[in-house]
Amino acid sequence: MADVIIEEPRADEASRADASSDAESVVFSGVGKVFGGATAALSNVDLSVTRGEVFGIIGRSGAGKSTLLRLVNGLEKPSSGEVRVNGISVGALDERGLVALRRRIGMVFQHFNLLSAKTVRENIALPLKIAGRPKREIEAKVDALLELVGLSAKRDAYPRSLSGGQKQRVGIARALVHDPDLLLCDEATSALDPETTQQILALLRDINRRLGLTIVLITHEMAVIREVCDSVAVIEAGEVVETGAVWRVFGDPRHAATQALLRTLVHDLPADLAARLDSVPRDHADVLLDVRYTGESRHEPDLGALAVALGALGGRVHFVHGGIDRIQGHAQGRLVVSAQLRASGADQAGLRAHVDALVAGARRHADKVEVLGYV
Repeated sequence: MADVIIEEPRADEASRADASSDAESVVFSGVGKVFGGATAALSNVDLSVTRGEVFGIIGRSGAGKSTLLRLVNGLEKPSSGEVRVNGISVGALDERGLVALRRRIGMVFQHFNLLSAKTVRENIALPLKIAGRPKREIEAKVDALLELVGLSAKRDAYPRSLSGGQKQRVGIARALVHDPDLLLCDEATSALDPETTQQILALLRDINRRLGLTIVLITHEMAVIREVCDSVAVIEAGEVVETGAVWRVFGDPRHAATQALLRTLVHDLPADLAARLDSVPRDHADVLLDVRYTGESRHEPDLGALAVALGALGGRVHFVHGGIDRIQGHAQGRLVVSAQLRASGADQAGLRAHVDALVAGARRHADKVEVLGYV
């Protein structure tokens, strides 16, 4: 499991004080949640969300993601441990305190939760009307938010006439009406098609940068994490099993749950090659090398140097599969490289020595190299 930053408890949690001076927006300290007296939804969760970042929480269905999010705005209380938002212990707040806290936390939902009988403008204005804000202030705020999310032309439309992406933009605008410090997104793109998902993620990132808003989102899609998040926590069966910068977790996943979630994005070996693989080296066969770039070294993959290094140790060299991505300025990915074994008359020991030399040569130009087999 990756190390998790744990903040020591503060003494001044009776008031909101000057939250802008705190480094963390949300802190989970030893948090557990038990339902029904026996079912543990969360166990000993320690997490720290830095102010101003986009923090992703990912896991399979039932892993505990939604429970974790509901603890942040006090919809659930921890059975053990503590959740702090802007230095305030959420579980210690009374009803009045929770109302005040929730006005500082925006919420974006998977299924939009718009009122069908109200226009776009009225849906966004509703929280301000409930709070008793003056009409002129409400109108100015709604107009500004409509411009921010790109829906000024739809202000008088009803939800039934909007696309899924437009509905989610309305939901985002409504979540921002109280100028929150924190925005929680509960599977905000799960009901959208891929193109619209990209547009909503770009909007969230733009809001994060322009407003300095801390965003915590939960998802089951690693592609969403890669696109928008700065940091990520992987949750499995109620426990945080891995956490860190997105580039690090994607480039070198350490837990089986993370590796499983990433499998849809990894360039796996094609079935035709996998079917031909042999575990025993043969003279003049090709060894398939799994060449990995984790991003840790910050060096750009030098494919020319890799080919020269392998070619100098044997015969032909081919790049047969894979690809390189860039995440947070780090080049990372996987290449499957075939290199010919040329050791005429060598026994198995000689062939394996040749393979070891090829692996050592490749490792001078990559972060990790493994032998997949022989074809």
